[in-house]
Amino acid sequence: MDSFKVVLEGPAPWGFRLQGGKDFNVPLSISRLTPGGKAAQAGVAVGDWVLSIDGESAGNLTHIEAQNKIRACGERLSLGLSRAQPVQSKPQKVQTPDKQLLRPLVPDASKQRLTENTEDWRPRPGTGQSRSFRILAHLTGTEFMQDPDEEYMKKSREKYVLELQSPRYTRLRDWHHQRSAHALNVQS
Repeated sequence: MDSFKVVLEGPAPWGFRLQGGKDFNVPLSISRLTPGGKAAQAGVAVGDWVLSIDGESAGNLTHIEAQNKIRACGERLSLGLSRAQPVQSKPQKVQTPDKQLLRPLVPDASKQRLTENTEDWRPRPGTGQSRSFRILAHLTGTEFMQDPDEEYMKKSREKYVLELQSPRYTRLRDWHHQRSAHALNVQS
């Protein structure tokens, strides 16, 4: 597990979303990054655990307390982060935080398992389908179904329009409107 410190300069927005906290019984972590945002440029990754905010331990903070600490930082936000597996991106300058910050909140094995399980549900590159979508398609027997072609869709739309203009549809619509009006005491 790699621990490192990131300093973000300038005013908010910082370019990340926080999740978890003491009130959720889940360690604070980065759940989303704004592409090209300050956090992404500094090498922060989705899934990084937040160990400290401005040098103060974040282990006992609720979600709101952590958000308020981040808001109170003003022009300079310093985060102590922890990463289970290095993300393949540009190299980082690693600064070692205090010994107190290096203590993991959850054992490495359970974080590893959590990371692996959540990766299964992310969309795969090129397919646009997550594993859960593919499993559901397999269970319902629709995995090999294809989208209907344009010609079929055009015929279907034309048929629908013709049905809306038919005398049978008109009679049914008028009957329904009359019954509704009678039930609502609009017409007697």
